[in-house]
Amino acid sequence: MHVCSLRLSHFRNYDTLEVEFHPQLNLFLGSNAQGKTNVLEALYCLSTTRSFRGSSDDEIVQFSQEAAAIESVVQREEGQEQVRLELRRDKPKTLLVNGKKQKKLSSLLGRLPAVVFSPDDLFLVKGGPSLRRRYLDTMMFQMDAGYLAHLQQYERALKQRNSLLRQRVPNLESQLAVWDLPLAQHGAAIMKRRLEISAQLSRSAGEALRDLTGGAEKFEVRYEPTLPVEGDEGSLEKKMIEAFTKARREEIARGVTVVGPHRDDLGLWVNGQMLRKFGSQGQQRTGALALKLAQLDILAEGCHTAPLVLFDDVMAELDDKRQAFFLNRLQQGGQAFLTGTAPADFAAAQAKARVFRVEAGKIQMTQEGPKPVPVRA
Repeated sequence: MHVCSLRLSHFRNYDTLEVEFHPQLNLFLGSNAQGKTNVLEALYCLSTTRSFRGSSDDEIVQFSQEAAAIESVVQREEGQEQVRLELRRDKPKTLLVNGKKQKKLSSLLGRLPAVVFSPDDLFLVKGGPSLRRRYLDTMMFQMDAGYLAHLQQYERALKQRNSLLRQRVPNLESQLAVWDLPLAQHGAAIMKRRLEISAQLSRSAGEALRDLTGGAEKFEVRYEPTLPVEGDEGSLEKKMIEAFTKARREEIARGVTVVGPHRDDLGLWVNGQMLRKFGSQGQQRTGALALKLAQLDILAEGCHTAPLVLFDDVMAELDDKRQAFFLNRLQQGGQAFLTGTAPADFAAAQAKARVFRVEAGKIQMTQEGPKPVPVRA
């Protein structure tokens, strides 16, 4: 599977754009703030329906315009597929596949899985728990539509429950109890799945860090929920309801739900020490990269296709050894898109890539790239 072409309309700094990609390696070079990252953002939107920058649709649509569009042609084993995502100010997105409007945006998930590597990845290690939860959720809902459904229902119930807690309405305890069951049902399903994926992450990220460090460092990923995840989903539901009852006074005093997967975290440990507190910046960077490499492997298995690799201005931060390691990994995987400002950082990649020059919202191909060789779908 690979993206053949991309067409943009009123997206960020692109009035219009039409570009055809190499099926394996694509390199975008140019100064900062010219539009390189915007191309990767558009591809990620086609993968997940949302921006990896956390931007709203209003921020993505060009100023003075009411709508933007992202359109691509994707080559699959069974043939080509046209995907179009339309974004409008203050209105829901619209998804069309082969010209047919889709009832749910979620039907796009898993069709074009993607992993982003960016300078902000360091915050995955040193930032707050919400970043690590988002990392887990983004990976999970690309593989499992059921997980996304549980997450959406959980967030709706949580919003209602927290609203009640803030309002301090009469008969508050009995009204809270109405939301305990749906919160526990969906929360238990989320926590069970997060426990399973965390075990996979620990194995895969451990292997990646071992390769990156020549076996010098041992990486562990530990799931850290607000209550033990034991037994089946039914027993976990009961434990959550009991936890809600036990925490009732605290929740009323604080005006917020204190138990559930919205408070989960991932513990990241290297050689027995907590990476966030005791790791050097170099170790934290390498740990974050190992997590992203693990995400690539897990998505490839879960989605049954090699994910797109979106490598945003990261190469300059890697030493020669790690650059060579990543380029080797990219050649083994699916289609890759790399951005950067300094051509010298991509000396080893340029001969194997289709190269584009990006300037002021315009893209010009400067090198066709080698004849493609077959890659796994």
